[in-house]
Amino acid sequence: MDHLNLQTSKSNSTNEKEGRGWLKKFRLSALLPSLEPETMGGPSPHELAHLLNKTIEAQIIPRLLIQHCNTNQALASHNDEPISADDVKYFAELLINSSNEICMGYIKSLRLEGRSLNELYLQLIAPAARRMQCYWELDEHSFTTVTLALGRIQYIMQELSPDFRNEQNHHRSFSGKALLFAMPHSQHTMGVFMLSEFFTQAGWNICSTPSPSEEEILDLCSKEHFDVVGISISYELQWDKLQALIPQIRRASLNSQIGIMAGGALFNAKPELMDDCVADICTLSAADAVVAAENILKSRV
Repeated sequence: MDHLNLQTSKSNSTNEKEGRGWLKKFRLSALLPSLEPETMGGPSPHELAHLLNKTIEAQIIPRLLIQHCNTNQALASHNDEPISADDVKYFAELLINSSNEICMGYIKSLRLEGRSLNELYLQLIAPAARRMQCYWELDEHSFTTVTLALGRIQYIMQELSPDFRNEQNHHRSFSGKALLFAMPHSQHTMGVFMLSEFFTQAGWNICSTPSPSEEEILDLCSKEHFDVVGISISYELQWDKLQALIPQIRRASLNSQIGIMAGGALFNAKPELMDDCVADICTLSAADAVVAAENILKSRV
């Protein structure tokens, strides 16, 4: 667990050590009169206490405040840096080789450093999930290993969900009703869960079905008024079905102006397909999808 020590704890520990080191160098004899007995003409205990207090106020406290400010500035500077590819790789290895508790501990350590949940979702968790899919496609890890790792991501997101949904409520401005799902027969649907989290955080009314059948999708669209449909696609084998499903949704929809978005791992792997997709908008992240959905809704008011 040494590699999971919190940075803030390290910083505090370092500060404490430096503080103790400075105090060891601190010599009262250089600042206070010699501690002679009162009979020898030395200061009284009351005078010593007064001089000590003055010394603390004049020298020790200002020095500690300066040290504290420098620490906060260094931490703020660190937090301005995006989460790196090495961080994603490290987290992915944790997901594969460790427990839910250790993975959650790593997330908590990053939060204590000042990372926002939005930042962690977009720059750490989502890229780690895509990395899992690559491991499986390249046969670097088994389907079982990848599934267990994705299950840990699902666990982490469920634990974070209450805080995440409330983290930026004050930014809510425009919302509607959305149907979100992964393409039928998808094996990994974590992307839909993340998408639902971002839409809920933004104030949308969400109907989320991880991997429904085509019949269920069309039935829902014909019975409920959705402003937007968001579809997650993971594999190129699903491409032709996606292209055929989108016009069917438009024909079946109770809302003649329904907006249809597509996103998911396939577009991250092959962004050139976005130009050929028959959806209204294609996006590469959950945050982009929320913005796109709001723009669709505003344009059709």
